[in-house]
Amino acid sequence: MNIVKMIENIKKNATRLKTIFFIGLALLVVFDIFLPRENSHYFVDKIYAFWTFFAVVGCFLLIKISKGIAHMFLAKDEDYYG
Repeated sequence: MNIVKMIENIKKNATRLKTIFFIGLALLVVFDIFLPRENSHYFVDKIYAFWTFFAVVGCFLLIKISKGIAHMFLAKDEDYYG
């Protein structure tokens, strides 16, 4: 399968993919409820779904900070080449 067709297919089914990813995230939270918590080493291990939400927030912040740094250092003025 050609890469262009794959990208077009992903763009066409973006809402379906988002739904699948959110269902997977919800399943992780549900599965986390059933994990035993009596032998946890850290206090955050006792908080339900902490690591799931930590990963989502961490990914979001990593994307936003990286994008901000890229715009700050790599962006050029409109008349830079003129």
